[in-house]
Amino acid sequence: MPPPLSLLHARKLHATLLKSGHHGDAYRCNLLLRAYTRGGALADARDLLDLMPSPTLVSYNTVLSGYASSSTPGLLDAALHLLDAMPERDSWSWNTAISGLARAGRAHDALRRFLQMTRTPVAPDAFTYSIVSPCCGVDMGSARQVHSRALKAGVFADACVGTGFIKLYAELGLMEDARKVFDCMPLRDLMSWNVLLDCGVRSGEAGSCMKEFLSMTGCGVRPDEFTFATVLNGLAERSAGLEAMQVHSVILKSGYLRDLFLCNSLLDVYGRCGYVDLAKKLFDAMLEKDVVSWTTVISGLAACGYQADAFDIFCQMLKAAMPPNSFTFGSIVSSCAYVNDLGSGRQCHALAVKHGLELVPIAASCFVDMYSKCAKMDDAIRMFEIMPQRDIVAWNAMICGLAQNGQSVRSLELYDEMMRLHHESVTPNSVTFVGVLSACSHAGDVQKGCNYFTQMVNDFHIEPISEHYTCLIDLFARAGWLDEAEEIISNLPFKHDAVILGTMLNGCRKYGNLDMAKRFAKRLLVNNPDNASGVFLLSNMYIANEEWNNASELRDAAISSGTHKVMGNSWIDVGGQVQCFKAGSSPDAQFEQIYDVLQQLQLMMVDADKLVTRINSLCTYINSE
Repeated sequence: MPPPLSLLHARKLHATLLKSGHHGDAYRCNLLLRAYTRGGALADARDLLDLMPSPTLVSYNTVLSGYASSSTPGLLDAALHLLDAMPERDSWSWNTAISGLARAGRAHDALRRFLQMTRTPVAPDAFTYSIVSPCCGVDMGSARQVHSRALKAGVFADACVGTGFIKLYAELGLMEDARKVFDCMPLRDLMSWNVLLDCGVRSGEAGSCMKEFLSMTGCGVRPDEFTFATVLNGLAERSAGLEAMQVHSVILKSGYLRDLFLCNSLLDVYGRCGYVDLAKKLFDAMLEKDVVSWTTVISGLAACGYQADAFDIFCQMLKAAMPPNSFTFGSIVSSCAYVNDLGSGRQCHALAVKHGLELVPIAASCFVDMYSKCAKMDDAIRMFEIMPQRDIVAWNAMICGLAQNGQSVRSLELYDEMMRLHHESVTPNSVTFVGVLSACSHAGDVQKGCNYFTQMVNDFHIEPISEHYTCLIDLFARAGWLDEAEEIISNLPFKHDAVILGTMLNGCRKYGNLDMAKRFAKRLLVNNPDNASGVFLLSNMYIANEEWNNASELRDAAISSGTHKVMGNSWIDVGGQVQCFKAGSSPDAQFEQIYDVLQQLQLMMVDADKLVTRINSLCTYINSE
């Protein structure tokens, strides 16, 4: 392959200079050096430099730049040797070497050369500090030292310097220091604001992003696509729907609503906040939609409980010839799992096979979860076993699925198998131990449950959350260890929620401990005055004990105080259609037929005599009301 034309001309010119005896002309030699370094002929450049009788600073810097910017192994070290050998160096020389080290990931060497530079007559400039600040990494001492030198050098008039230190302190987890740097900057350009917003969101301080966004616009700085995307990301993390609507309005006025990425970000925020109507309205108005748009709106609808609407959008997506990706299948299959819609789940599985996405981890894990929730454990196990790669999500789906379907022993065996693999990408997390503790609870193995809980805290350093404590309390309550369960509740590091108290109440009901049930029902009513589930559960215990007056008084008090029981929902797949039933809903045309069938089923139960007696007792109580 012939060399580039400019390099060819350079070599001809070089030959001419040698023949004419003008190879000592610094100006012409520098032109040749530039051509050689640009053409990648660094060996020729170095030979020419060595032959020059009086190379200038420009001559050295040209070859130095060629070495430092080359990806050829060893040439960066050659650049450093050349830097040390140079009779004279300016800021360009030092910056070239330091930036080369920074690009190569040799941050420690870059900092060492920076400190060496500070001991010479050549003072670091703004560009030097913008290169060096990212090299401090997680070394707080170096960060403080470099920052102090930058302040003394007075280089913060260049916005790039301040922006670099904002990033540095944010990476160190010092957002307060990052904001101090920002506040002291004499010039804050769009990039500075964007970096501050992005660092705040990445550092887990999304709550301040809207305030900073309003400050930015108040200062007359016009936001760009990156600004809006960062702010929307922060609002999505906080589920701040009203603020997202404000930003939506600014995006519209700024003319960025045609930006597909921003529209997708808005869809995500609205979905997370439960603003389903706004999400659908925006989605319908979008002139351009990609697979992310479709997947985001499907995911948002499913997460808000609009499973039927999510499936309708998925069908529209297929009709629009938009190929779904693994995330699309993950969202729609999770929706099927939520309502136990096995038929639709199988259809989605077939489509995933057709699109070659069946075994992509995110989709495959959702199929395992769907089959588990539909009580098709053979299908779930088969899906799990054919997965070529099983991440922790897949293992969790299988462990939790087995535990939920009465296969506690197998669930714990699978956990032990996972631990024996010692795979880097498969480390137990919080969800894993929810499944494991649930399995122990259903198996009634208190000792194992305690051991796993201790392992979670001590070996994997996972801080227990409400779900873990709920499983532990359920474990003790199911085993009849009500006093021990109460002790755990008394020592919880957070406020008791309705699930924990309800779990304890179920244990009291199982073992007929009315006194303890009264205490926890009272706590539940105090903590959740609008939810009288505990009161009604206690009332049922009174009925079971034939304490009709106490039951009546308790229910009357609950009703008069305005509390109500959270109504349950149930779904059933009939003829390929999912029918939804809500407790307490108005009877429909088929209500009497359904009630007749239920009565027939009750009479056909094995312990029919006992059941009839029980129903009669309840009817007597209801009639007395």
